[in-house]
Amino acid sequence: MSTLFRVAAGVAVLGLLSACGGGGGGSTTSATTSPVSLNVPVPQTVSTSDALTFTAKASSSAGTITKMFWQIETQTLGANPLTGVTNADCKTVTTDSSGTTCALQVSPPATLTADYTYKISFFAYDSAGNSNTGATTLKVLQSASTTNNPVAKTGADATVTSGDKVSLTCAGSGGTPASSGTSYAYQWVVSDAAGLTLTLANAGAASASFVAPVVTQATAVKLQCRVTDDKQRTGTATQTITINPVVKPTVVPISYSGGTVQPGTVGTLDGSKSAMYDANGNLTTGTLYYLWQYKSGPSGSTPLSVNNAGSAVASVLFPSVVTTTSTYVFTLNVSTSPIAPDGTSKDVVKQLDVLFYVSALPQITLTPVQQIIQVRSGDAVQMQVNASASNTVPVYYAWTQISGSPLATLVGANSSKAGFIAPAVSATTTMMFRASASYQPVTVSNPGDASADLIVQIQP
Repeated sequence: MSTLFRVAAGVAVLGLLSACGGGGGGSTTSATTSPVSLNVPVPQTVSTSDALTFTAKASSSAGTITKMFWQIETQTLGANPLTGVTNADCKTVTTDSSGTTCALQVSPPATLTADYTYKISFFAYDSAGNSNTGATTLKVLQSASTTNNPVAKTGADATVTSGDKVSLTCAGSGGTPASSGTSYAYQWVVSDAAGLTLTLANAGAASASFVAPVVTQATAVKLQCRVTDDKQRTGTATQTITINPVVKPTVVPISYSGGTVQPGTVGTLDGSKSAMYDANGNLTTGTLYYLWQYKSGPSGSTPLSVNNAGSAVASVLFPSVVTTTSTYVFTLNVSTSPIAPDGTSKDVVKQLDVLFYVSALPQITLTPVQQIIQVRSGDAVQMQVNASASNTVPVYYAWTQISGSPLATLVGANSSKAGFIAPAVSATTTMMFRASASYQPVTVSNPGDASADLIVQIQP
């Protein structure tokens, strides 16, 4: 069997099958019409950046071997070429009774953004003008990269039918993940649509999806996942989905709803453009049944209720208080038979995810009407802040005394204006108050999204 071993110089050498009667594992290529026979290395996969040696042997029953050379082809789109290529022209050879041997030296590229595959071909000619060609492959795993790029790993390749919802999964590892928050940034792109139109849902996340378009023959499409780490280094991997044509009438869920909406608005869920196709991939008519379901929202959020969920067109009311841009996902179910509330039907149910992005409310800023207030003992003190915030969502306030004594008894502590009666003091006394504001009631667990401090100086 072919072996991979290290010599003292740190070079990995690919073993070969002997020309005849020797150890097994090599690949002997010999054209039936040519007296030139070849012995080339078996395909190899490496995960280090060590230099490699490929050794091939040629012999001829019609004469001596007069010319040999190697040719390297990149099989992965965008792959960096092999480096340190030596003796590709076979100027250095050895000859014995079994034939002429030529050794090619190469090294994997320093930077790999994915697994790279190379085709390495060997050509030989004899003195009578006969020739033969043999080939092997070298696959270099991304882990061989010296730049410590992240590694992307997609889900397994899959075969689906037109109209199916196709789920795509990707996971990142290695590189330099972020120390807090999301470890990696993900992006799905269509690398080969095979002439079809693919619309990806949630393309900026580790898990994405699309509905398999209608085809009339088995068609393979390729989706690439890009993983970016905290150092902006990128690794990629590709998931291949083979789409088969339908063998009986099928539905394809279609929705043009979704996108960015404002807090507190009513979003329309419209699946009325869904269609039915026959076994030849042609549009046909028939009754379609629908069900809209809430699928997911921000972590810890309350599930949203879908109004008119059993119709082609439904609606949903989004929360009025959204402090960070939030993603809500709804699933459109379509079938040729009625669909139960749990999404089941006696016929096949096709699904499509529809995403809404609810914009965050504008950040609240507080500005004191008067930063420093000077009064005398017994005076009425009035403190006020103006808030820059949404015009449609109410703002909640809370006032607290954060320094100075005695402790003031505040009036209107839950409004933009608060006041108290200045206590009797024998010396100039300074008190500091803080106004806090939020789109939700200000409590201990919610200290507010904005604050402003005021100083009150009391003279005797």
